[in-house]
Amino acid sequence: MKIPASFVLVALMAVAASADDENDKDTPHDDESIEFSHFIAHSANQTCSHDSHARPFNNQIRGVNLGGWLVLEPWITPSLFYQFLGGDETSTAFDTYTFCEVLGPEEGNIQLRRHWETWVTEDIIQELAASGAVNSLRLPVGDFMYKPYGPYSKCVYVCFLKQRLVTNCL
Repeated sequence: MKIPASFVLVALMAVAASADDENDKDTPHDDESIEFSHFIAHSANQTCSHDSHARPFNNQIRGVNLGGWLVLEPWITPSLFYQFLGGDETSTAFDTYTFCEVLGPEEGNIQLRRHWETWVTEDIIQELAASGAVNSLRLPVGDFMYKPYGPYSKCVYVCFLKQRLVTNCL
């Protein structure tokens, strides 16, 4: 799946602000505002300003959580965990770590790849971008994506994600 680079950039920066300096005159700059390199986040009204990537007509953050995709969460993706029902503490998975641990690298990778390719698709991302109703994405990532350890070190998880999210987007 190739995610449009412009949408990923906007999503990962959590951009939802006014691109027009004229609109920024009306934005309160309180003591709790936080200045980032590309925008200013305002705690008082939960908006952003001074951002060249945002839509000038609406600076309210309207986001969607893509949970359960890159970090498994049984309450979001229960179908992946049905196979462990009735197991004991050594044969039951309840997160990505134990999923890889219980299934092993070969079967774990088969099931994870299938999940990554189907849970969030390019069509879904394009639909969200085209809707105009969403201007930011929350994409939970695990610490193991940066430096694999334990059962992750034998998974293709990190390589797969780098290929999908980084190589195809930049």
